[in-house]
Parts: sequence; C-alpha cells; structure tokens
Amino acid sequence: MKPRILRRYASVLITAFVTAVAVREMASGATSRFYDDDPIWTYRDTQDASGVVPWEINLVVDLGLNLFGRPGDPALNVRAKNTNTVDEVPDSSWFTNRLGHRPLSVDEVAKGPNTTTGPAPGVWTVTSSKSDGVTPGFTIRDSNRQLWFLKFDAPEYRAMATGTEVAVTKLFWALGYHVPENYIAYLDREQLAVGDGANVTLSNGRRREMRLDDIGTLLKRANPEPDGRYRVVASKALEGMPLGGFRFYGTRPDDPNDVVPHEHRRELRGYGVFAAWLNHVDAKAINSMDTLVRQNGRSFVRHNLLDFGSTLGSGALAPREFWEGHEYLVEGAETGKQMMAFGFRFPAWHTMAYEESPAMGRLPADNVEFDPERWKPRVPNPAFIRARADDKFWAATKLAAMTDDLLSAAVRAGDFGDARTETFLVKALGERRDAILRAYLNAANPVVAPALDATGRLTFRNAAVDAKVASPPQGYRAAWFAFDNATGAVRSIGESSAGASPVAAPAGLPSGPGTMIRVELAAVGGPNSSWERPVRLHFRQREGRWQLVGLEQMPDPES
Repeated sequence: MKPRILRRYASVLITAFVTAVAVREMASGATSRFYDDDPIWTYRDTQDASGVVPWEINLVVDLGLNLFGRPGDPALNVRAKNTNTVDEVPDSSWFTNRLGHRPLSVDEVAKGPNTTTGPAPGVWTVTSSKSDGVTPGFTIRDSNRQLWFLKFDAPEYRAMATGTEVAVTKLFWALGYHVPENYIAYLDREQLAVGDGANVTLSNGRRREMRLDDIGTLLKRANPEPDGRYRVVASKALEGMPLGGFRFYGTRPDDPNDVVPHEHRRELRGYGVFAAWLNHVDAKAINSMDTLVRQNGRSFVRHNLLDFGSTLGSGALAPREFWEGHEYLVEGAETGKQMMAFGFRFPAWHTMAYEESPAMGRLPADNVEFDPERWKPRVPNPAFIRARADDKFWAATKLAAMTDDLLSAAVRAGDFGDARTETFLVKALGERRDAILRAYLNAANPVVAPALDATGRLTFRNAAVDAKVASPPQGYRAAWFAFDNATGAVRSIGESSAGASPVAAPAGLPSGPGTMIRVELAAVGGPNSSWERPVRLHFRQREGRWQLVGLEQMPDPES
C-alpha cells in the first residue's frame, strides 16, 4: 500500500473514532470533564485486529523520510494524546507501568521479562541463518521445539554485543516497555543441526538452501570461547504472529485499535529520554516489532522494542563511533560551520575523553556533564522531536526510581566477565541518570503524589527535591476553586500557602458526594521559573474521601 494511501486510511480511522466518541456523548447528553472510572489505568484494545497483515518497513525509505523530511504532525508543542486524567500512561499493548509506579526489587530487574532459563539443552535445529559480513545469526528450535534467535559477539569483542543486549533489555523492561526474553547462552558446534528446508542469507542478500558446512563457515566470524564454545544472546520468539515494525509517526492503518498518532504517544516521546540515557542511537522503526496476539478470545496488536546490541558503548560489531550520540548521520548545519571555519572548528566529541574496553566498547569517560538535550540518535525520530517538558518530566520520574542497586542488577545480568567494565557501566549510567533528573525534573513544576484528606490538608511531594537535584522553594501557594464537572465552570473559594507540604484549604471548602474542587498549586521562590507555573489538580469526593481524578503538570490555557 502506498504511503499516501496509508496516511489517508489512518486519517479515516481516526476521524471515525473521534466521531463515534462525539456521537456517544451527544446521545447520552454527557459533557463531563471527568467520568466515574477516571483515572483509567488500563487501556484495552477492544476492536478485533485479526485482519492485520504483516508489512515490511523499507529501511532506505524510512531513513530518507526522517533525515530529510518531517513526517508526522507538523505542530511541535502538542500535548501527548494517550495520557489518563492524572497525566500518566495507562497499561496497554504499548506499555506496562513498572518502575516509578510500584517498587521493583533487584531480583525482578535481574529477571526482567524472562519466563524460562533459556534454550533447552540438547540439539538445536537451525531453521535459517544470515551473515552481515562480520558476525552470523541463527534461527533455531531447541530440543523443546521453542523458536530462538541467536546472535554472537564479533571477534575480539567478547560480551560487548551480547552483554549489552541483555543488560539493556532488563532496563527497558523495568521502564515499562514490551521487550523479548534475552538470555546469555553457550553452544557447541556439535549442538547445531541443519533442519529440513533451512536456508541461509548470504552477505550479498542472496538466499539458498543451507548446507552443514555453512555452519562452520559462519561460526568463523563469531568470537570463540577458550574452550571452543560460542557465547550467544538467545532471544525467545515473541508471542504472536510477527507483523513487522512500527513507525514513530502516524498509525498502523489496518489496526482498528491504533488511533493515536505515534508521535503523540507519551511512552514513545519518553522513549527518547531513555534512549539518550542508554545511548541507544539506533532507535528506529526496524528495531521494533508488532505481533498479533490472541488472548481470551480476542486478537490485538502488541508493540515491542528489540535489538539493543547497539547501545551504551557497543556498536554491535565494534565499539561505538566517536560521533554517535552527538550528531545525526546527516548534519548540514554542522558541516557548514566547519567549512566556514576552514576545518579549524572541532565538535566537542573530537576532544572528549573516552573509556574503552573490548567488553563494553566506547563511552565518554566522564558522564557527570552529560546533556540529554544535546544527545542525538543516528536519525531524527519524530516522537523524540515532539517531546514536551511534561513528557520528559514523566520519563525522568521513572528514572528517579532507578537506584544504583537496580543498575547493578541489570549490568550483572549481562555477564560482561570484566569487573572494571561492569563497575564503570554502573557509574556511567548513574551519572547519566542524574544528569537527566537535573535537566527534566526542573523543567516543569515538580509537584507529584498530591492527596487531599478529609480535613482539607493537601499533601504532595517535590520530585526534584526528592531526587536531590534542586533545593526546596521558599514555599507553596494554592488557589482553590469549586468545580462544576458538567460545565467546566469554576468558582473561587480562596487561596492558601505554606512553607512546605501540607497546604491547608481555606474556609468554605464544599463537601458532599460527587462534589469536585480544583486546586492550582505553584512553588514560590523556587530555583526555577518553571516551578511558578501551577500544577492543576482536580479532586472528587467519594464515600467521604477526596479522590484525585485530575492532574496536569503543564495545564493548557483555558478559554
């Protein structure tokens, strides 16, 4: 299907969805801002997606569109369209709330998405193979007939790609994304048998029937262990039928549940913050995979991230290039500046000190001054570009819960076999995390976890102060309003202030079942002007208690 037709089809689906919602509300007479089930924490794909068919994203076309065009919504300052009423991302086929939503243990992070111990021992039957000219890759079925994808380390770089893939998979799982089960495993050449109908894809792209001697030829391009075995990362086949990757803009036109343009999904915008943290420069469409899953009698599309061997200091086949993370593949402006300076102008990465090892690759030696706003993937990402301060704040609150102990658990799972490398990775990830917290927890009013008790005491936390990346403000000021949920009208009740949490409500706070109030809470004398922009809170009284039903970190102006 041509891109023009795809865009038209997606537009029709979105229009139909919005129209259906509008008709439903008109029919019921409902114009409420909040509903009885707000805030929603689980979004279920209710439409049958069994008609979705696999597609292949053309790498060259995708790169060209993102490098030289601006795909997606041309507007940049657009609020994320898939958050609930308390400014969070519900659990869905895209994302599951974990870190920052509930406590995660060291053991949970070390395990990540894994449900087994890896490929079953015994004969592994090769069903297909490929080679990109440097390292091989095999698709195998283990002795239990489970399908696995095997990838190897490049010669002389033991654990760099495999260890990185496993460690980063654990971290992305903890952050909430759907990822494959990845395991460090070891194979003997004698374990591998050629299956009936197996084929091999050669470095020139040609495919032919696989022969037994192909296995030995391909293994010559992998890094051997001292005992002759080969270390691999074994990736368990994802649940469901593979459908191909997803783009970071628009929607999938044949998925009736995919109605939010991807550039406006908060978890994909926030993915840019996490990609900067983990130096995931290869965050593009072909490193994702949609699968058609059938559960409880319904079919839906699950959206997965995969292929993390080119993160941190690893370039999969060799250490990360010096420029990666600092520039796009095509940098017209930077090239022009260097030409104007007759070659005497050097980007900062030319003079930066780096830490290198065969097990890790190459990362900046000092990450304390890491600037996430200046970090760049290889190719511009439409969702990353459209991330607002509230999207980045959301991502930073997730990272604030990523303790050094959890980092250590993920790195240890990568089994790099080099204590110095593992120590450095934990340190570097901690420094990059802290730099992100300084940048993004301070870029919006950092009020989180508000609660209002029966006596009118408003308690809350300051995420930036909690993370020790800012000093407390002089105090807080709250404006209180009665709120009409049916019309959106507000009536001022009064103002109150305090030096810290809690802030007491003024006299005259309304009460009664279904009563709603609005509170606009801002910091006074804080270290950043962004803190003076009020966070907008809505509370509803239910069963004698005040329930938080609305939170806007960056409220839009109201007419």
